[in-house]
Amino acid sequence: MQDTVVGRKPELAGVADLLDDVDDGPSVLLLAGVAGIGKTTVWQSGVDHARERRFTLLMCRPAAAEVRLSYAGLFDLLAGVGTGTFDQLPGPQRRALDAALLRSCEDGLDDAPDPRAVAAGFLSVLDGLASRGRVLMAIDDVQWLDEPTRQVVEFAVRRCSGPIATLAACRVGERAGPPIELSPRDPGRRSTVTLGPLTLAELHHVLSRHTERPLSRPALVRIAERTAGNPFYALELARSLEAGADLATLPDSLRNVVRDRLDRLDDLVLRPLLVSSALASPSVDLVNRAMAEGDARPLLEVAEDAGVVALSTSGEVRFTHPLLATGVYAEARPSARRALHRRLSTVVDDTEERARHLALAAVGPDQEAVAALDAAADVARRRGAPASAAELLELAIGLGADDPPRRVRAAQDHSLAADPARARHLLETAISDLDAGPSRAEALALLGAIRFDLDADPEASGVLEQALAEAPSESRLRCSAALQLTYVYFNSGRLDDSLPCAMSAVEAAEQFGEDGLLAEALAVAVIVQFLLGRAADEATLTRALTLEDPARRTRMYVWPTLLAGLVHRWTHRLDECRAELAAVRQRCLDQGAESDLWFVLMHAVYPACSAGDLETARQYVDELVVQAELVGTDLARASARTAQTELWAWAGQVDDARTAGNEALALFAGGGSPTWPLFVIGALGMAELSAGNHEAAADRLAPAADAMNSLGFGEPAAHPFLADLVDALVTLHRAEEAEPVVELLEASGRRPGRTWARAVGARCRGLVLAAQGRPGDALAAFERAMTDHDALPRIRYERARTLLTLGQHQRRHNQRRAARAALDEAARLFDEVGAAQWARNARDELDRLGLRPSSSDELTPSERRVAELAGSGMTVREVAAALLVSPKTVEAHLGRIYRKLGIHSRAELGQHMAGR
Repeated sequence: MQDTVVGRKPELAGVADLLDDVDDGPSVLLLAGVAGIGKTTVWQSGVDHARERRFTLLMCRPAAAEVRLSYAGLFDLLAGVGTGTFDQLPGPQRRALDAALLRSCEDGLDDAPDPRAVAAGFLSVLDGLASRGRVLMAIDDVQWLDEPTRQVVEFAVRRCSGPIATLAACRVGERAGPPIELSPRDPGRRSTVTLGPLTLAELHHVLSRHTERPLSRPALVRIAERTAGNPFYALELARSLEAGADLATLPDSLRNVVRDRLDRLDDLVLRPLLVSSALASPSVDLVNRAMAEGDARPLLEVAEDAGVVALSTSGEVRFTHPLLATGVYAEARPSARRALHRRLSTVVDDTEERARHLALAAVGPDQEAVAALDAAADVARRRGAPASAAELLELAIGLGADDPPRRVRAAQDHSLAADPARARHLLETAISDLDAGPSRAEALALLGAIRFDLDADPEASGVLEQALAEAPSESRLRCSAALQLTYVYFNSGRLDDSLPCAMSAVEAAEQFGEDGLLAEALAVAVIVQFLLGRAADEATLTRALTLEDPARRTRMYVWPTLLAGLVHRWTHRLDECRAELAAVRQRCLDQGAESDLWFVLMHAVYPACSAGDLETARQYVDELVVQAELVGTDLARASARTAQTELWAWAGQVDDARTAGNEALALFAGGGSPTWPLFVIGALGMAELSAGNHEAAADRLAPAADAMNSLGFGEPAAHPFLADLVDALVTLHRAEEAEPVVELLEASGRRPGRTWARAVGARCRGLVLAAQGRPGDALAAFERAMTDHDALPRIRYERARTLLTLGQHQRRHNQRRAARAALDEAARLFDEVGAAQWARNARDELDRLGLRPSSSDELTPSERRVAELAGSGMTVREVAAALLVSPKTVEAHLGRIYRKLGIHSRAELGQHMAGR
């Protein structure tokens, strides 16, 4: 790699390392430096060597033009990718990329692709290419990427997997351009190499290659001093000397160096150069059309001979350095630039480029420019580039077309482009100038949603109430505003107000007659009714799922499949719940909706644990932690800590659960819905109870139960910690405080479809009766609970908890054989679902029985083989691989081995097996 580049050994070594280490996973190398320092030379060397090594290349070289087009960079990056790769993408991603790349562009705002789906599509292309071989994404002058492409590239770099290297050159210092954040999933695989000055010997080598007359050493030293070792500056100064300039009078600034370079060109040559500098993608044909004065190619060839531009065989014109293009444009008179942009607006074909040229040609209000900007904004929006649409509308506003409807449209685009702060400002100024009615209602609805999303503003409900009052009775707006208000009411602790609002959304959706909208309204109404303590309306939920339109661009919290998954989680229909949440997760991935994905993952952890699938639960938690950091909000981070708390509490890692839980509560304390902390408090209470810390459990759970009551929750399954609270209170001899909680569980169990609540309520009733000195009635209650558990064979954890409680009760009343059977089964079930601390508790109870082990306590041949391998230090996965079984099977074997041998850890197993 060193042969064609002068100096730059450390920089080239960094590029070589990037390419050599690509098989270890995605990595990023940023070549940083001031203008002219040689970044492109090193970048090009990396590209050439990647091509020699048969990397798949995705390349882009954006220019610092006044006019940049939406997704121009993405178009270049994907130019060499075959159609077969696109055909394999999920539908939402393929359609979004087709629109972004102008392969299709349907009319109508409803068909506009979500920019997140564009980003997800590009990510899928990257991962698909990486599955077939090594990939290099190479971007020169990355700071000049158009904004939509920048967002796509940042998204993909953070999430891609496989052998994907990203090599980007980025200017620092004056005119550095907007910042870009290229951060791979593993921060340790991102590095920056800052190019410094060349040495005197290296400068001499460069200059001798590119100048005809050798320089004296004093002249070379002066050039090195004047340019601080910058090779571009040095070459320009050396060429000035060749042209007869006096080194002592040469200017210091680059601007003057560039001007000196351009002054050596005839005015006739500068004219096509000026046209080229103002075009987004200059070509000889476009320059000819703009000049309309004969063939510009001979003039451009003169500039090419002077080293100012390079002409490709296809007719593209590229300046040899961006500063030369900037210098040509800057040296032109303002009136000449405006006249040029006016001419260019008549020759370019792209709607967005034409609009930008008209805007740059205007000196005041210009109806033609405003109309063009509005039309271009519509096109950008339909391409899934809301950031560009917002920018174009703001240009129109800057030209005097500052009216409330245009501000509202710009706010909508800013909101879609993840700039809610700017959207909020525009909406607040527009609303004050709008009369009451549908237009203001639309602005109010968006403002209310943004204010609640940004900082859980309690005034958001008032804004949405006003939107609802002004929305037409039979309209999509009325339904969507009612759904948003339902969400705000619920997350503000106003659950009772949520139901009438949800029902009004259903009424509006029925009147409007749009199936997808009606599906969302029906699903929201079902879950609100359920959480208030009413029966789960499965018929209405089924109707909502039938009518659901997955292609609708709406907030995830109204998706029927998600809401069905939550209802089925809380009614303990685990298989349906897990399938529905998995489908929602995939939909989020297909649409690039990472801002929603964390919510799904948090709710998917507990069902996976309940099913005994701790491996999947751990995968969800790991993915959630990554996603939460990508989203970057306290709420997402708190949810990740909540999921960790649930997993570690379940797995018996009590200290870890406490740490994660306390971190989650600290993050929740920063604001947001009062319902969110209940999830982590429930997990902390379970962890403390499993460890025998009954007072700590009661201190956590009793205030949470009061909060549930004050918030209006009538469904205890939504936060299933009430049974743990009863257990803690009874153990602390506070059974009278547990009575209202038991009554709530029993009342829930009397409703249709509440078998779980009936079983848990009966167990809790047995605990209270036992505390009251009524052992016979307590035993009858425990047996009723077991009967209900028989109807819930998949809910093994709750059955094991009841068996443990029953076994403890039987042991205390000297029913030793019956106690042993109950405790044996409890330990087995806890092992199966991975509830390690509870399994230890069951075995401790078995030890207290003091019964002599039966022959069934001897290890089976399979258990003996697992014990030998695990005792030798092998991990669960290694044992599973050696025996050709699943890790879950090994964990189940280990649970039985621990019980039979009377041990509690891998260390004890190793000691036991070593002593055999």
